[in-house]
Amino acid sequence: MSRVAKSAFILFIASMISKVIGFLRDLTIAYVYGTGVISDSYLMALNIITVAFMSLLCVAIQSTYMPIYTDIKSNEGKAKALKFTSNIINIILIISLIIIIFGWFFTEPLVKLFAMGFEGERLQLTMQLTKIILFSVGLVCVTYVLKAYLEIYDYFLITGLMPLPYNISIIIAVLLSKKFGVNMLAYGTVIAFFLQMIFLIPFCYKNGFKYKLNINLSDKNVKRMAIAIVPILIGASANQINSLVDKNLASTISTGSISSLNYAYKLDIFVIGLFVASITSVIYPLFSKLGSDKNLKQLKVTFSKSVNLVILITMPISVGAFILAEPIIRILFERGAFDENATKITAQVLSLYAVGMVATGMRDVMVRVFYSLQDTKIPMKNSILSVIFNVFFSLILIKNMKVSGLALASSISAILAVCFLMYSLRKKIGKFNGKSIILTLFKTLIASAVMASIVLFIFGKISLISEFLALIVSVAIGIIVYSVTVLILKVDSTDYIINLIKNLIGSFKQLKKNKKM
Repeated sequence: MSRVAKSAFILFIASMISKVIGFLRDLTIAYVYGTGVISDSYLMALNIITVAFMSLLCVAIQSTYMPIYTDIKSNEGKAKALKFTSNIINIILIISLIIIIFGWFFTEPLVKLFAMGFEGERLQLTMQLTKIILFSVGLVCVTYVLKAYLEIYDYFLITGLMPLPYNISIIIAVLLSKKFGVNMLAYGTVIAFFLQMIFLIPFCYKNGFKYKLNINLSDKNVKRMAIAIVPILIGASANQINSLVDKNLASTISTGSISSLNYAYKLDIFVIGLFVASITSVIYPLFSKLGSDKNLKQLKVTFSKSVNLVILITMPISVGAFILAEPIIRILFERGAFDENATKITAQVLSLYAVGMVATGMRDVMVRVFYSLQDTKIPMKNSILSVIFNVFFSLILIKNMKVSGLALASSISAILAVCFLMYSLRKKIGKFNGKSIILTLFKTLIASAVMASIVLFIFGKISLISEFLALIVSVAIGIIVYSVTVLILKVDSTDYIINLIKNLIGSFKQLKKNKKM
């Protein structure tokens, strides 16, 4: 099996394990607090820290640190690269301390910026939790530097498992909060982020990392990183800003809207984070190499295959989530404080998020192609357009559709953003086998429609006995029906999956043979 395929498979397995535990975390929160004031306040406090300081800053730090570290190591040696790493970590900790101080002084306007509809108990509780979770900012940023360091040396399994200590800690904190008070949620979150960082440190030291207490703001490489962060920060901000807009508008609706939006969104990004990220994380270095070599011909082929693969995987999941949203939510969440009404609202939101799932996956691949061509301006423009589309449609659809309208607006903005990227990429590199991509969309949609009709029929029959059994059986049969249909329709990139499966089977057989020897 090729190195790329091995890395993708390792990352997929690690991500699968982490996502399952992460899902158990969400189930625990839903079970204990449902979609009430406490869950709204906690999720919003966590969202404020995540969107405002962690997601955007961490993505930018990781994206800029890796190439600069590699460059320093190649030209000046590993000792200089490690000194640069320590310098960046120390600067991050100082900036984080400043953020915490300002966050404590301006907690109320910060919360109102993200949740303009919060008042009374919800506002006060969110402020209370936000002040505590603020202490996580530096921990998470340092964690992403360490994560980038390990991925430079192909430690994908370790970085993929990184969320495990975090999610387990959150689950424990949620359970303890019932006895020791709601603040335990926030304290537990800080501890969870700390343990996530501690998890990576032994592997970093094992690979030669040495921390030094040095701070040099005038270092040329620090300046390079600071300059490089700005365009990547803006280009990577679309999803976070759109999430912020959705939650802000949801805060103006009824209590529980934010929680319903959050649970549905988590299921939506589960697919993107598990399947699409496993592809894009490993394929990005290949894009970068082809881009630096000016090999546009091969870049176009690789891009087309990658997009078709994403479509092939996400289309049936999108359609499946759309038609089975309610039983999925009921089986996964409806217990404890999460009642039947919460199930219906969350299911409606999930089904409309599913509409844009394919477009979101395609966008993740396309943005990386632009970065590989050292073009950050077009992704920046795309991010701005995506936010504008999302706000525009959210304000229109929220009036009649309430929280479901926010999910539909996000899907529409993702679809329009992909159309813009397709047009921009064609202008930049010329024709890139767009007909193949359109044909793949059409064929997978047909295959998914065939799958959906059979799944609904089977589910309707078996659900009279057991809804859980009906979901398992209908999904299993749906996978078989979809697989057979795409093979009959000769969808592009199916050969890649078949070869990957053959290689995996071959590798397992070889491993078994070696053990016997």
